[in-house]
Amino acid sequence: MSKYPSPNIKRNATLKEFLDIEISELLPKQDIMIKNHLNLVEYLESESPFFVLRRFKNYSNRGSNYSFENHSFTVSDNEPALWVFMETFNQFELDFSALIENQEFPIAFAIKEEEKQGNMWQTIGRKHKDFSANGWKHCHIFQCSPLGETIAHKNDLKRRCLRLLSPLNHFPFFSPKKYEMPYDYGENKECIEYVIWWLYTNFYTDTNKIYFKTFVEEQGYIIAIDEPKDIKIEYSIKNNQLSKTKKTDNIIAKTKAIKKVTPTSSKTNSIERNIESSCFKLSQNWYGQGMIITVKFRNGRIFQYDHDKVYDKTILHYGNLNCWKRYGCYSSSKNIPARVLPFVSEII
Repeated sequence: MSKYPSPNIKRNATLKEFLDIEISELLPKQDIMIKNHLNLVEYLESESPFFVLRRFKNYSNRGSNYSFENHSFTVSDNEPALWVFMETFNQFELDFSALIENQEFPIAFAIKEEEKQGNMWQTIGRKHKDFSANGWKHCHIFQCSPLGETIAHKNDLKRRCLRLLSPLNHFPFFSPKKYEMPYDYGENKECIEYVIWWLYTNFYTDTNKIYFKTFVEEQGYIIAIDEPKDIKIEYSIKNNQLSKTKKTDNIIAKTKAIKKVTPTSSKTNSIERNIESSCFKLSQNWYGQGMIITVKFRNGRIFQYDHDKVYDKTILHYGNLNCWKRYGCYSSSKNIPARVLPFVSEII
């Protein structure tokens, strides 16, 4: 199994340079990309496929069984997409019928207690850790869960599943979690338009162009004939994230074993992280770590909250904010936001 390459720091000044120099080593071989894409299309067009979609409004319990007009589906975070990308990178041909029937790929990095009751998908947890650990973000050319769109037809299920799992819809870029950047290039419209043009023009062979072009046009997008404007990219390694978080938020972190006191929990002896902070904060980096956070504001009020519970209840809002897209977190040093108040406890 191939180890995913680490980023080459300060090697690129523009998006074109990054793609010209780096991308051929960072994407799977195009023949296996096309093969796995076609295998996925064949499965989705079979008589009774089971769809895997990126979670969205009103469908947020990862691993639960949902249905739309007798078509079954479940929802996930980005783990299935990353898994397919890395398996394709390692040149494995994928049988999606068997993979989904046997639940062979992870549906989520971690699921919350309230998701477990309805969970029918047993594979949880990251399987390919070196991708993110090396500082990459797994990006999608087309959004897997388009904002403001709902399911109105079976074809919407197919389209969302194809966008989530097809290797043709994936590309790597520097992660905002690990690098200082003016914005998240992997979510930027102009950057993505350039990536599409570059892949079609410079990456795929004449034999394989048709498959990529067909996929793109089925998403309602027309590939530019002329080269779009190149984009300057600026990035640098962040300081040690833990040290930076402590300095910025004045957090004193202590890890210790405690018993859960939440009466709905089935675990009576869990390891949690008790954290004291001077601000309210949600962070993508903190998710899944069992953090119980006590916030002491300057006005003397003290609140406590289960980070992951609040995350799950509010991520559909905060995940769309610019600060989240750029830094993967949201914080408030003055108060508890109104939409969060139902999920926190004030300590008198």
